[in-house]
Amino acid sequence: MTVRMMFVLAGAFVFGTASSENVTPGFNTLIPESILTPDSVETSIGALNFFDGLPDEETVAKVYDNLDRIRATQAFLDMVPLASIEGLRRGMKSVGVDASHKILLYNDLMDSNSLFLTGNTDTIYAIGMLDLQRDGATVVEIPSGAGPGTVNDAYFRFVIDMGAPGPDRGKGGKYLILPPGYEGEVPEGYFSVESPTYVNWLPLRGFLVDGKTDAAVDMWTKGLKIYPLSQRDNPPKLEVVNGTGIVMNTVHANDETFFEEIAEVI
Repeated sequence: MTVRMMFVLAGAFVFGTASSENVTPGFNTLIPESILTPDSVETSIGALNFFDGLPDEETVAKVYDNLDRIRATQAFLDMVPLASIEGLRRGMKSVGVDASHKILLYNDLMDSNSLFLTGNTDTIYAIGMLDLQRDGATVVEIPSGAGPGTVNDAYFRFVIDMGAPGPDRGKGGKYLILPPGYEGEVPEGYFSVESPTYVNWLPLRGFLVDGKTDAAVDMWTKGLKIYPLSQRDNPPKLEVVNGTGIVMNTVHANDETFFEEIAEVI
């Protein structure tokens, strides 16, 4: 063996030995610890077990169950506004407020029989529900002297204010609520706005005068009109359901039926 060959073999031995000391067991090279899968990991859902990076059957079941729980929790958090409007729609429908020209009016104020999330007992509410898919563009005529009113879409997003904070500034006026993607007639003389959704909640407020509801009740029953634009030449008469003392629930569910509520909307 030549001297040169001896140096070559010696070098190969030295470098080969050094390289083997920097190899992750079971691999041909050094693998960063941060990307390796341990044989077992303790988590909030219990131990997750792996073999050569593959989860066992029990671990697979745990992880999928946890994913379902995470997604259900996120859906609940994201969909509370939508479920709230659906709860209002169902509650109002249950007492006969099932058309745009029908309203729930608290002639003698709200009490604990009506379950609302943020209802006040010193406000004369006139509450409607618009269905723009059924009725198309819908007119809401607001009388002068109305307090804060608004339109919220099916996800509880603001559409437009009415009454004192609205463009009529408490002087009354005609509002035209357009369905999403509306391409029809938009006549002059209306405060027009396009809603992102077909279903819209319409809460209007009147105030006590000398501690009495009479003035506000008279204002709503005589001055409020709600009807499809297509029926503006012969609008239906306003129908009123007195909400005072009536037993009804407008609050969304907090159990598994919550998901049935949002499925109905979707």
